[in-house]
Amino acid sequence: MQLDQLHYAILNELQLNARMSNAEIGRRIGLTAPAVAERIKKMQEEGIIKSFTAAVEFSKLDYLQRVMIAIKLPPDNIPGFLKEAEKTEGITKIVHTTGEYCFFIDMVLKSTEELVPVLNKLRKFGETTTFSILAVPVDSKAVRL
Repeated sequence: MQLDQLHYAILNELQLNARMSNAEIGRRIGLTAPAVAERIKKMQEEGIIKSFTAAVEFSKLDYLQRVMIAIKLPPDNIPGFLKEAEKTEGITKIVHTTGEYCFFIDMVLKSTEELVPVLNKLRKFGETTTFSILAVPVDSKAVRL
């Protein structure tokens, strides 16, 4: 799919507010609502737009502990680790990286006590290091395309 300036303009608007109506996006970038809808549909079909999600403030829902868990794994343990992580409640993101750690896990919990059983499960696969997150000054930032 060949993207033009209008596709990028749509993506920029959606990054700022994914709930913005097609009509409002169209007014901002100079297209009709049906034209915006068709372009969004094509970008979804191509996998450029992966999903529309809600950003949840977990602390307002009594998830008061947020941690980042780094894990070192032997390559043979990766499939089992990923399967276990998929089943683990509270994990919001897993990032595969280069360097000392194979994966970083972002997790929310209601209390520190909930962390112990999770770490016990993960340590079956490799060595973990846990970081308590104090604040997230930039949680999600649009990238101007």
